Amino acid sequence: MTFIGHPYSVQIQHIRPFRFTEGITAKRPLTNTPLSEADRQAAIWAWQYIQRNWQSPTGFVNSVEQYPWTTWWDQGSAILGIHAAYQLGIISSAEFDQKITRFLKTLETLPLPPTGLPNKFYSTNSAQMRTGSNRPDTKGGSGWSVLDMARFLLSLHVLRTHYPRFSQPINAIVGQWRLSQLEHQGWLQGSIPSQEGTLQLVQEGRFGYEQYAAHCLLAWGIDAFNARHSPKTKIVEVEDVLLHIDRRNLANSNGINALTSDPYILWGLELGWNWFTRIQAQKIVTAQQRRYQRTNILTAVNEDAIDRSPYFIYYSVYSDGKAWNAISNEGNAYPQFRQLSTKAAFGWAALFPEHHYAGTLRRAVQFLADKNKGYLAGRYENQRLGVNTLLNINTNAVILESLLYQARSRRSLVKP
Repeated sequence: MTFIGHPYSVQIQHIRPFRFTEGITAKRPLTNTPLSEADRQAAIWAWQYIQRNWQSPTGFVNSVEQYPWTTWWDQGSAILGIHAAYQLGIISSAEFDQKITRFLKTLETLPLPPTGLPNKFYSTNSAQMRTGSNRPDTKGGSGWSVLDMARFLLSLHVLRTHYPRFSQPINAIVGQWRLSQLEHQGWLQGSIPSQEGTLQLVQEGRFGYEQYAAHCLLAWGIDAFNARHSPKTKIVEVEDVLLHIDRRNLANSNGINALTSDPYILWGLELGWNWFTRIQAQKIVTAQQRRYQRTNILTAVNEDAIDRSPYFIYYSVYSDGKAWNAISNEGNAYPQFRQLSTKAAFGWAALFPEHHYAGTLRRAVQFLADKNKGYLAGRYENQRLGVNTLLNINTNAVILESLLYQARSRRSLVKP
């Protein structure tokens, strides 16, 4: 999610290893609705990404194709993608157990910074701490992202909920981490490197992402009350639709306030919406549909990795004073890289199965895949640029999650 790094030298905290019971396979309940042929094919293609990019020494999955680096947001995606693939019958009990067991064993001896929280970035083939540019970060000077940690902690909660035999090791591993630092006075708290070489504590998260992460943390007894109940919002109008956005923006808070699809899709698939979030999500889809009707440009906004500099953008319904803004983490505008997001199309179609426009989005991306490598991130709205060829864990994991959500008759993933 955040790409900031700073190098230092190593400190490893050792955790007492647990004995995993070999040979006990996880149970897979019967799904409520069989997958259609198109859905099953999509699940198989999405799984190819995880299969190719799973690292046997650690159990981690590369964030992007064949690049041995990751964030905890991305590992949360990987865990939920593996869970979904197993529940959908794409992989066997033995393969599921092998991958999850390897992953948890790595977490037992994960190098930790003096903060007592996992570093922001890690190598997927060695589990050593890294910077955002994949250089050694041996003292963990990159800090932590509370948004990334919240999604990762939710994925561990899904594991311990659906597979009780993993509860003891998961609880023991997480129990070693100083999670109280993720919240301060009811708000989400992250940390970033300062110019002096120390870590600076910062409020992290803007409307949408902030509330999704705060609800994820509730599963671990962390209540960022203000983040959940007192969002700093105002109302803007986009395509004649009234939307809540964050009042904090790049100018007044040094952080972008992208109103995009990802937090609402993940919230719906993984946790289940409350009434307000459902209304906001419906309005986000409506605004995109109206832009399509006005411009004839099929619109599915999202945060996404892209296959060229700046390599990651937030394409949003609204951000930092502009509708349909596509910006980098630093707030630089890249309107030429607006794209139809593959994972947004799958997510909205799963969450709104009766919505004609959501179905149109899904059909537009059904075959936007390399059948041997996984789904591509999207298709640029600028037809001269063609397809965004970037392969990444988040696109493919969200596709698997959305298909599992459908197969469970639209029951959120956190529920057993």
